[in-house]
Amino acid sequence: MKEFDPLREFIFDYITVVAENTLSIAVVGSLFARDVQITFLYFFLPFGLALVCMLPCIPTYLIEDLSIKQIMIQRFAEWIVLEVAIIWLVHFLFGDVVGEVVYIVVFFSVAFFEVLSYVIKGYLEKSEADRVNEALKKLHDKRK
Repeated sequence: MKEFDPLREFIFDYITVVAENTLSIAVVGSLFARDVQITFLYFFLPFGLALVCMLPCIPTYLIEDLSIKQIMIQRFAEWIVLEVAIIWLVHFLFGDVVGEVVYIVVFFSVAFFEVLSYVIKGYLEKSEADRVNEALKKLHDKRK
């Protein structure tokens, strides 16, 4: 069984979020901000946004056994922070170029992909748990 290392998990998730933010900025920037002058600050945006987006996740790395209520509060806080960060990013990238409709679309798309990511993560975790349970069952049957 793999031992839980909170620092390793945090760094792995942080790198994943940085990659997601980089891809999001690249896609959004190439679609809507083609004429925006890019500065070196844009290079650091994914790293800063990932750090901000990871703040609500810290309890999941420090506390191994969270209750359902605590997990729901953590995930809600994570979603709110993500929404605020992405809305800020859109405003930072586009300024007054985009209208309210774009912000509404961004809000709902972030919510959709947040839910979708948890559905996929839950499916993958269930598959892993089923695989481990099957291996334990075979080991138990073998000992009999």
